[in-house]
Amino acid sequence: MANSSIKIIKSEEDKQQYISSLLNDIQALEQMLAENKFEKGVQRIGAEQEMVFVDEAFRPAFIGPEIKETMNRPYVTTEYARFNLEINLSPILFEGSCLTELKQELEEKISEVEQEAHQKNAQVLLTGILPTIRKSDTSPESMTPEPRYQALLENVNRLRGKQYEFNIQGLDELITRDNPSTFGGCMTSLQLHLQVDADKMVDMYNWAQLISAPILACATYSPVFLGKRLWHETRIALLRQTTDTRKPYSNLINEEARVSFGNDWLKNSVAEIFHDDVAGYKAYLTTEFQEDALEVLKQGGVPKLEALNFHNGTIYRWNRICYGVFQGKPHLRIENRILPAGPTIEDELANTAFWLGLMNALPEQYRDIQEKIPFDRVKTNFLKAARLGLEVEFEWLDRKLISARELILEELLPLAHEGLKKVGVNESDCSHYLDIIRKRTESGNTGSRWMLQSYEQLLKQSTTPDEAWVAITAGMLERQQSNEPVHTWKLASVKEAGDWKNRFWRLDQVMTKTLYTVEENDIVDLAAHIMSWKKIGHIPVERDGELVGIITKDSIITYYANNSGEDFSQIPIRKVMVTEPVTAQPDMLVADAIELIVESNISCLPVVKDKRLVGIITEHDFVHISRHLYQELMDNDENS
Repeated sequence: MANSSIKIIKSEEDKQQYISSLLNDIQALEQMLAENKFEKGVQRIGAEQEMVFVDEAFRPAFIGPEIKETMNRPYVTTEYARFNLEINLSPILFEGSCLTELKQELEEKISEVEQEAHQKNAQVLLTGILPTIRKSDTSPESMTPEPRYQALLENVNRLRGKQYEFNIQGLDELITRDNPSTFGGCMTSLQLHLQVDADKMVDMYNWAQLISAPILACATYSPVFLGKRLWHETRIALLRQTTDTRKPYSNLINEEARVSFGNDWLKNSVAEIFHDDVAGYKAYLTTEFQEDALEVLKQGGVPKLEALNFHNGTIYRWNRICYGVFQGKPHLRIENRILPAGPTIEDELANTAFWLGLMNALPEQYRDIQEKIPFDRVKTNFLKAARLGLEVEFEWLDRKLISARELILEELLPLAHEGLKKVGVNESDCSHYLDIIRKRTESGNTGSRWMLQSYEQLLKQSTTPDEAWVAITAGMLERQQSNEPVHTWKLASVKEAGDWKNRFWRLDQVMTKTLYTVEENDIVDLAAHIMSWKKIGHIPVERDGELVGIITKDSIITYYANNSGEDFSQIPIRKVMVTEPVTAQPDMLVADAIELIVESNISCLPVVKDKRLVGIITEHDFVHISRHLYQELMDNDENS
């Protein structure tokens, strides 16, 4: 949705004009379908590549709008967040050397962007979600300063309020109340397009829905967000919640989220999906529409269907049907939105070949699929793949349970090869890219699995979680530049994190985030036992979720020494705790925190944001930092 004149519908007149234009376009589409106006017998492919910019510390680099302005290329567009950018590839015929051409154009355009990024001491990373994104990177200030994004932000805030709960459960759990828009720029993908004949669209779209689960299962690359290990493809859950405009009571009336896999098969016509979009999703935004589509048809022209395309752009189906006009001829295409960006261009081309080959195969037993498998089962398969990647079983035709690996290796890869051969794609490209999918599936080494295994190994080496994600991001970037497929990657090492400033510069990089807290009316005996069990010397004290004090071993000993006659087991913590403790903000420099601890003669420093406890740093943490820095100095001396 690239229109810069987008505005929120605020009057009945705006709404009526919008709906009138939309219904006019729907009628024009139905007339074009009835009169066979669409281009037929031609298959084209295309792609949109989203990317992230990272700085020298492997954190988000907020340079997207500046890069776009400097490059001044029509194929470069901004994205929601200032640390993202998108490039659009040219549509090409689905035949012969198309994969080689796609790769060549992708490499050339990414290289152009990289050259500009290097001028700003940044690099391009292809990933579903950047592992080093911090909460401070998701503020409204991180949004690209364009009217269309501001309109989207205002609309979501108006409908849902500026704060509501995000809840994603995986190996870890993300629960936060936040502005629903601030996470919108944290996800990047590779979106694929395939032109499809209008009279084949029902079967082809339903087939695209069916194969989404195995396609995603072997391509996951976003298992972490804000330091939490969530779904193997966390994008799927996060984007749904970020763009959700439903009211809290919507579950009572079965209203669908704007990011959706859908609720049913197409039955008879492609127009059904546009009917559902108009009937099921309220109009909240509008822009200026110049044409009367029915009048254009009457005059023998080809309409742009501006209102229909605009409305379609506000609904984010994972498989989306798009209308377009190319070289004066109208066409329909399927847009695959399920794939993350990365891990490498080789991997992206392999994912592309797998999807295109499968789409073009469509064997006879999968036609009229709506009669052979319930849609809910297919939707469940998709969500299972997003949660667990290749480590799932799918319920397939005839209620057969089959593992993702078996389905891909035994049935789908041969089908994909057949589908590519049908349009004469070069055999060398077919074999090369599908072999990457085969080896990735056999090994189980998706991008998500590589990240999770690297994280597990790094933590065993006494690495802090933040330090581990920095090292992993650095490793992703280095391996991406080698363009070796992800299934061949060695696990990340802490040395890849680079300079100590990348790991130990700010408190949110080194503070302990796994916290044990007590409340002021709990008994001291509880605090003492927690300290003993967990081998810690400090426990923050909260009241209604806000920090009000801290209880330490020293404060317990001091109170006991001065009040030895009391029944110690019944003393409330409020009598013993240190009130108004010295605190710090997450973005405080580690050097400043050390100075604050020394000047205040304390042994720990609670870290708070908006009065809420977000971490704690103690003398022990500084010993850990010193040990790593000492080892780094020793290694540098040995290498010099």
